[in-house]
Amino acid sequence: MAFSGKSLTRESGHSAHLELSPITPPPVASSLAGSLAIKFRTWRNALVASEEVRAWMMRIPGLRAFANRKANALFRITGGFIFTQVLNTCVKMNIFQALMEGPKTSADLADGSRLGLERMQLLLRQAERLEFIVEIEPGLWMLNDAGAVVASDPGIQAMILHHDIFYRDLEQPDQLLAAPETETRLKSYWAYVRHTHLDEIDTETAADYSSLMHHSQAMLADCVLAAYDFGWHRSLLDIGGGDGSFLAHCAKKHPDLNLHLFDLPVVADLARDNLERRGLSGRSTVHGGDFTADRIPDETECVSLVRILCDHDDDRVRQILSNLHRSLKPGTRLVIAEAMAGPSEGARLAAVYFSMYFLAMGSGRCRSDTEIRLLLTEAGFRRPKTIKTTNPLLATLVTAER
Repeated sequence: MAFSGKSLTRESGHSAHLELSPITPPPVASSLAGSLAIKFRTWRNALVASEEVRAWMMRIPGLRAFANRKANALFRITGGFIFTQVLNTCVKMNIFQALMEGPKTSADLADGSRLGLERMQLLLRQAERLEFIVEIEPGLWMLNDAGAVVASDPGIQAMILHHDIFYRDLEQPDQLLAAPETETRLKSYWAYVRHTHLDEIDTETAADYSSLMHHSQAMLADCVLAAYDFGWHRSLLDIGGGDGSFLAHCAKKHPDLNLHLFDLPVVADLARDNLERRGLSGRSTVHGGDFTADRIPDETECVSLVRILCDHDDDRVRQILSNLHRSLKPGTRLVIAEAMAGPSEGARLAAVYFSMYFLAMGSGRCRSDTEIRLLLTEAGFRRPKTIKTTNPLLATLVTAER
């Protein structure tokens, strides 16, 4: 999701490729190695589950350090919601923004806030324990590394505040898992998931989520642009490009790149205004339509889908890719960029987060690059290829040719 320009689409009457079976992971092959792995894991689990073994480990320095790391990691998960609320409160109260100006005392930060000095000191101490700020002298505070990143990035701040909606939907996760059709706040926020007519999307609704996507673009765009050189092409069409923020980042790095954007008409209007404000109207063309049904312009050499496929279920993704394949001329390069499931720590964290987010949103899922390459092949695209990025927590790329 989150968080590049999202596209809003309506259900299409087209049924091309919908008869294909859902994407499923390949079965795990039974083998001697697999049998040994099961036996080893069973033995290890029995050891770890034993209170006597854990107590014995704590008496041996090397094993004690290992056990404490495991215990701390588990506690980070069990106490995670509390930690996020400390962060959320600091952002809401502009603590990090105030400290961007330089060191401040507890009294400085309490002045003008809703908190008295004692409660402000409690909040600051909590933020210090989570390594967002540091106390350089008694009662004098400065930003730590993580706090400086949050303070300097409006996209991170916007997503932290956006979690007020998401967390309410997770108050009863077992109910959400058992009944995914449950009405949620995220379904209302991302209302386009259920809209069946283009005219149901008004300007105010589009502007709301487009603003969130706009603020979260910078790090994602840097990640994508570091992994793929759009300078190889004379022109780029961003499908579901929102207000044009991703194209604006591309334009800054590649001054000769001609820019095209395709999104719903009401979103396209926002993009025209944004690109004009950035002085890019002379080198950009904005198209309005529904990318599941309307013909996509075939004027460019390269087409991008930035955090688009992940918002949609497999059948809708097949509609999108089939429509692209019908519309684009042979040889057009397709670049898909989004957080994908995978073995790296960043990819695993992204998959856990986005899988629950999409469940609450009522649409989409976090796919692996293998699943996306298979979907591309089914749609008729050639030579799908995975490109790793410097930050798989944000995005992995899959490219293909029409």
